[in-house]
Amino acid sequence: MSVWAYVVIAAACIALILLDIRGIRIYRALRGRGIPVKARCVGVNREDGGLYTVLLNYTHADGRVYQFKEGSLKAPVRMGAELDALYDPAGYAPPTISSRVTRKRAFPYFTVVCLPLLAAATSAFVHVL
Repeated sequence: MSVWAYVVIAAACIALILLDIRGIRIYRALRGRGIPVKARCVGVNREDGGLYTVLLNYTHADGRVYQFKEGSLKAPVRMGAELDALYDPAGYAPPTISSRVTRKRAFPYFTVVCLPLLAAATSAFVHVL
């Protein structure tokens, strides 16, 4: 294996592992310190494929109103309807609908694939030297 091939494989694996870690940290931030609020629907947009994107407003603990967009919903939401949402007071994780956080599982999919690939590439590179 050439040096450049190893560098490309290693860089791709490390980038995917870091992306995976970031996703898990965002998930844990909302699960651990997320503050539940009622978010009011102020906009509905139908996407291609029958999915919906909704624009939601919620009131932060400091009294200011914030807005966020939630996409890929299967069922339409009425204008003015209230949904349960979570926001991270530290601002690390973006706000989201509560049901999405409870359904998700923080599993490191990329890491499960990338670590063995990185180990195999390292082994092949070392054996060539």
